[in-house]
Amino acid sequence: MNSKHKHIPVRLSGLADGPHALEYEVAPGTIELPAHFRSPVSIDVALDKALHQVALRVTVRTVAHVPCDRCLDDVAVPVDTEFLLVYTHDNSAPASEDDDVRQINVNDPTIDLTEDVRDAAMLCIPMRVICGEDEAGNALCRRPIPDALRAEAQHREDPRWDKLKSLKLDQ
Repeated sequence: MNSKHKHIPVRLSGLADGPHALEYEVAPGTIELPAHFRSPVSIDVALDKALHQVALRVTVRTVAHVPCDRCLDDVAVPVDTEFLLVYTHDNSAPASEDDDVRQINVNDPTIDLTEDVRDAAMLCIPMRVICGEDEAGNALCRRPIPDALRAEAQHREDPRWDKLKSLKLDQ
């Protein structure tokens, strides 16, 4: 990503001390989210500015359309997450290993939330996505699931276990 162009800039200069609310809406491609993010990304920032630090509570909302792992139909996965960032101007404080506390130059008028918003949205996508199941455990997929993918139809015989099966452990 081009670091010189800030896609979600939070302008700090000129803000009075105290709480502030900011709202952004960006296209997913603007912040380099993958193609399965097609809906606009809504970002709400609750900012609290003090003399030597700025605390931001960032809420990210959008929808990702991810293929179902069973039938490959698109599943709408809502993305609704919140994270906290603290930026400090106090250069006398030791560098923190905490990723949520960052030091910035007192002369820097803006901070960019692009990478943090992108990372938060990506982390909301589960590793396994399915259309869902009813109370009986039947898949809600609109397309039939191929028999090769059904667990009950798969016969998994592993020849490596044959030697262990022949052992008589009751002796």
